Amino acid sequence: MKTYLQKCLGFLCIILLFPQNSTGQSVITLNDSQSLFDIAIQTSYLEDASLQRTIQEITSDSLQTKFTPNTQENINFSSTASAYWLKFTVNKTIAEDFYVKVGSAYIDIVSLFEFDENGQLLSERHTGDDLPFNTREIEVGSYLFKLDLQENTTRTYYMRVKSDQPLFFTLRAGTLPNFVKYIHDLDFIQGIYFGFMLLIFLYNLFLFFSTKEKIYLYYIAYVVSITWFMASVFGYFFEYFWPNVPAINQLVVISAGLTMITATLFTQRFLNTKEADPKMHKGSMLFLLIGIVVCVLVPLGFKIEGLKLSQGGLLIMAIYFITLGIRFRMKGYRPANYYLLAWGALVIGIIFAIMESLNVVGLMKYLNAMQIGSALEVMLLSFALGDRINMYKKQKEIAQEKALQAAKENERLIREQNIILENKVEERTKRLIDLNKEKDLLLSMVAHDLRTPLHQVKSLIYLLDIPSTDLTEEQKAFVMQIENSTDRMSEMIGSMLNTHALDNKQLDLNPKIIDVEKLILYVSNSFDFTAQEKNITIRTEVQPGTHFIKADKNYIIQVLENLISNAIKFSFHGNDIIVKVETIQKRTYISVIDKGPGISEEDQQKLYGKFQRLSAKPTAGESSIGLGLSIVKKFVEAMNGEINCTSTLGEGTTFTVIFATQEAKIKVPVNAE
Repeated sequence: MKTYLQKCLGFLCIILLFPQNSTGQSVITLNDSQSLFDIAIQTSYLEDASLQRTIQEITSDSLQTKFTPNTQENINFSSTASAYWLKFTVNKTIAEDFYVKVGSAYIDIVSLFEFDENGQLLSERHTGDDLPFNTREIEVGSYLFKLDLQENTTRTYYMRVKSDQPLFFTLRAGTLPNFVKYIHDLDFIQGIYFGFMLLIFLYNLFLFFSTKEKIYLYYIAYVVSITWFMASVFGYFFEYFWPNVPAINQLVVISAGLTMITATLFTQRFLNTKEADPKMHKGSMLFLLIGIVVCVLVPLGFKIEGLKLSQGGLLIMAIYFITLGIRFRMKGYRPANYYLLAWGALVIGIIFAIMESLNVVGLMKYLNAMQIGSALEVMLLSFALGDRINMYKKQKEIAQEKALQAAKENERLIREQNIILENKVEERTKRLIDLNKEKDLLLSMVAHDLRTPLHQVKSLIYLLDIPSTDLTEEQKAFVMQIENSTDRMSEMIGSMLNTHALDNKQLDLNPKIIDVEKLILYVSNSFDFTAQEKNITIRTEVQPGTHFIKADKNYIIQVLENLISNAIKFSFHGNDIIVKVETIQKRTYISVIDKGPGISEEDQQKLYGKFQRLSAKPTAGESSIGLGLSIVKKFVEAMNGEINCTSTLGEGTTFTVIFATQEAKIKVPVNAE
């Protein structure tokens, strides 16, 4: 009795688990091995918004009555964050093996559970683009599951599908040969599409390398982003490029954001909106922003939000760009004709793709509307770019013709003007030669006629300043001023003569081997009195060893005198000046180091120019005519040396003169004539 009751209860459970009339679901009969059966309309579905329901819960009595019959030829749940459970019952009446095909490669998780007539779970299988590609029973872009049931057997199947992308697909049953034929035809047609996109990519890549115009780079990036999206929709990239890294599939929606970014950059460049229509240019920046937001949302996990934003953004962007094309067409911009047709084709494709995802129209068999629209668009945009090149070529030819005519006219005018100019140049050249001779004569007068009176003035000052002369303090101050003015004038005359000699390459160099240590002692000692007036000590630091250079003794002395004199002028009272000598790797370095106000980077750029006035001033109001460092640099370079300056504001300045180190066989005294 107990056994009989158990059987009755078991039979009752089967009826409750698989109610036929409550959902309106009919049994799918597989009785033809030559056909593919569209079985979506014979299924029922249940939404799982929690994403947590198990197969045990789904098959429970409480949920069986909640399955809703599917009334459409395809499965279409649009963009949703929920998981959906599909239920269908299959009866096979012939011996051939049958498969069920989920017609989308764009589903994150697909699970199939098989139950026998007694409600016992026989098998469960899991795959999807969140799992490695080899989890698929048949390794193709879509999903094929074998319906493992014997002839004249009935099985009930539950399928769980979940995707962060639009969830719509065909659901078919049939034999493997029929599916292979369909997939073969699909791959052939898809191969034409992707081959066409590759051709467009390579063609425009060649144009980019030929012309170096950024517009082709933007267009190439646009083609790549569209192709990436389409190849991901059909699973080709996953199958051939990263079959073991399914995480990359979660980033596919980024390609939609990149499409918006690259399309906007291309349009701005193609139509030159920044200059031709600034207001519309600013409006187009919105789509750059939307594209960037989409690219940020997807990695952060907001894939559904990013997808919906990209769908709306692409549609609005396409309409906006059509408006732009119309405006530019009305302005007479010829390439806008192709541009309008291109974006019109894409708009139609986008509208149909969105209508597919919203379950307004049915699914296409081998291609989707977006592919057809994008293929037409990239083809027409290529024509637009070509027409743009032809337009610019024609404009260039017209401009060249005008330029040639203008050049001929200019040539005639130039010939006439050249005759006049040659006469004027000849006259002015003669005048310049005369002026140069007068300048040389003037400098000669300065050298010979002005220095003699200066020496006489110096002698008279000495006579006035002798101890026996009874002068008041005021008179002594006047004498001191006269002496300073005389020294300054003498210095100016010497600098001018040196500059003149350098400019005319009249230096009479007499290079000799010089002992640098003796040289710097000689020059430093000559500034003792000047340094004492500012309570400055001149210290010499010489690296142990010998230091010899080859230079003109008189000129190298002038160089060091100028550097030390400057160091004294720009040093504060009580500071030390260091004259340092060292030899490193056969190069001798003579450095004059002060602790003055330093030289700014701006002043260092014009340090060696003639008559330069720098921001730093002598610390005691000393005079400076701005020729010293110019002369120093030319003297040093004339003797095959180098000079450089390092300075820090507020800390001081270092001038370094560098010569090649010499081996001295005969040591020449510094003060020898």
